[in-house]
Amino acid sequence: MLELAAVLLLGAVAVSYLIVTETDLLKAVAYSGVFGGLILMTLYVLMAPDVILAYVAISVGLSTGLMVFVISKTTRHEVV
Repeated sequence: MLELAAVLLLGAVAVSYLIVTETDLLKAVAYSGVFGGLILMTLYVLMAPDVILAYVAISVGLSTGLMVFVISKTTRHEVV
């Protein structure tokens, strides 16, 4: 089981690189949702259901929705 958790965390590291390098902010938010899903699966493998319930409500639901709302009020692409 720990091997699966390690693979999921490596996937989360790869997705976090995509989040940081993406210039389209809406795609970065979508990658953030994927990152949250990988962390959720890791927590499930590590048998932490109480942490999962809080993480789903705050990180995946509230934060992603708030970021999409804020991006809709600004420009979609980051100017470098």
